[in-house]
Amino acid sequence: AGGEPAPAAAAPEAPPMPQMKMSQILPLVVMMGLNKFDLDQMGYRHHAEILFCVVQVICLGVIFTMYQKINDMSDTGAKIHVPEVKSMGQVVTPAIDQTPKEYDMSKIKEQAKQALMSAVILGGVYYKWQYLMPVVLQVLMTPMQLYESPLFQLHIMKKTDVKRPFPTPNPFGLPAAPEAPAAPVADKEEKQKKGKKSD
Repeated sequence: AGGEPAPAAAAPEAPPMPQMKMSQILPLVVMMGLNKFDLDQMGYRHHAEILFCVVQVICLGVIFTMYQKINDMSDTGAKIHVPEVKSMGQVVTPAIDQTPKEYDMSKIKEQAKQALMSAVILGGVYYKWQYLMPVVLQVLMTPMQLYESPLFQLHIMKKTDVKRPFPTPNPFGLPAAPEAPAAPVADKEEKQKKGKKSD
């Protein structure tokens, strides 16, 4: 009837809450535990050294497996717009439009480089100063961060709710709010074809 009130407009959707990952909590727990238990005096130094090497090799193997899966992807589909990356006010990586395969390939190379650099740097620090805590942290953090990475969730866990481009890691280790998925970008050739058809 005409006297019925119009339905109220839907309330705007609240922004997603920042996500706290296990890898952000674990270091505090491990450091508290290592302050109470001296692994060196307990005779576990060599165990930690062996575990460190084994974990790094396994994680690099998983990254190589993801690389192969990405390499087998078809290089088709709507391109996504990847915004520029800034650091200290300077543009580190300019904005670019990429296919999902191109984007994932750039990210897996970046992830492999970071994993190698972390292992080499930490190995050098341990060789020089024999600090055991960073080695134990790396043994736990490396596989956990790999598991939490968007590429692992996409290509190993086969999750479909992972959106590209991936959220930028917070340099201060704070929980990051999920980013809205980028709008697909039409190829120039497709735009030209559509323009010719309309003519």
